[in-house]
Amino acid sequence: MKRWVLGMGVWFLFATNVGAQGTLVPLTAAQVEQLQWQDDDTLATLNQAIQRSLNYYQRVQPGTRFTYGEEQYSPQEMQASLRLFQRVMSLPLAQRRRALAQKFTVFASQNEQGAAFFTGYYQPEIPARRQPQGMWNTPVHGYPGVTQASRTDIQQGALAGQAPVLAYLDPIEHFFLQVQGSGLLVFPDGRRQWVGFAGHNHQPYRSIGKLLVQEGVFTPETVSMPAIKAYLRQNPQEMPRVFAHNPRYVFFAPKSQAPGGSLGQPLTAGRSLAMDQHLIPKGGLAFVTTTYPVTAQSWRPLTRFMLVQDTGSAIVGHGRGDIFWGRGATAELRAGLMKQPGQLWLLVAKKSALVGINVSQAAVSLPIVSD
Repeated sequence: MKRWVLGMGVWFLFATNVGAQGTLVPLTAAQVEQLQWQDDDTLATLNQAIQRSLNYYQRVQPGTRFTYGEEQYSPQEMQASLRLFQRVMSLPLAQRRRALAQKFTVFASQNEQGAAFFTGYYQPEIPARRQPQGMWNTPVHGYPGVTQASRTDIQQGALAGQAPVLAYLDPIEHFFLQVQGSGLLVFPDGRRQWVGFAGHNHQPYRSIGKLLVQEGVFTPETVSMPAIKAYLRQNPQEMPRVFAHNPRYVFFAPKSQAPGGSLGQPLTAGRSLAMDQHLIPKGGLAFVTTTYPVTAQSWRPLTRFMLVQDTGSAIVGHGRGDIFWGRGATAELRAGLMKQPGQLWLLVAKKSALVGINVSQAAVSLPIVSD
């Protein structure tokens, strides 16, 4: 699972992908050159995400191996691959396409339908209180040790005196914090506290989105995180029953900074991608084409290089990606609405292209943006 972000994408509200596998399809150099990839974001954010993967490869055990098809790469080779990619990205577009085709091996990561499917996740900013007050009446519990008490048991006080209380939240925001697995608590005095995943109660996860679809409240097309939130606010009497459908309960711990992904590194908004850690090498390069919401009513094409820097329990199989959108209202909107088809590729430098790459040198002089 994600190191701190348990959320596994907002799609985890709606369904699980048990048994999904898909496949990796190798492309020829001619096919790669025909892809005509054009990145729609800045080189600064791309280089920031790359540096965080480089940091991971520098710290991982030297004997670790990263598998692409029939080839295995050492951490040093993965660093060299990213450095070579940075050089290629500094070339004019036509030369870049030829260099990617000549120097990189590319695989299409496809689900059982021969395509890809994308959701999004984010780190919420949530109003909080130190003591229960009005709508802020639901405790954020610290980890009490191993327990199998259900969500309903815990809400009825089963862990009183065992699980520390970190803050009090609105019950809807508390539930969705548990889905995301991390967030920034904002108190009336201006104090802000990051909290991250610390454990759970070892109960099964059951989707409340799927429940509401089965009950006819939503259709598969209309169900989304904003829609579920709006429904529960309009029908507060439904909250206990709907939340009780999911006995899984998540515990949190205070963090000094934004929790990172499965690499132990901070995530980069719009550049960090969660994929299946059992099938996809950590820290590597991907290219994504899909669509994403600009507003609740308007969508825009997304064509972008990303780094595989996270994972999640519901992110299963090839052709399955969960895009990290950052924090705040815009990130919440994008994460809450995304359940989009698209295409997904993985790329890594050919070993013959890595000869002479100095992994310690600065590959480019572009600035690195701050969080």
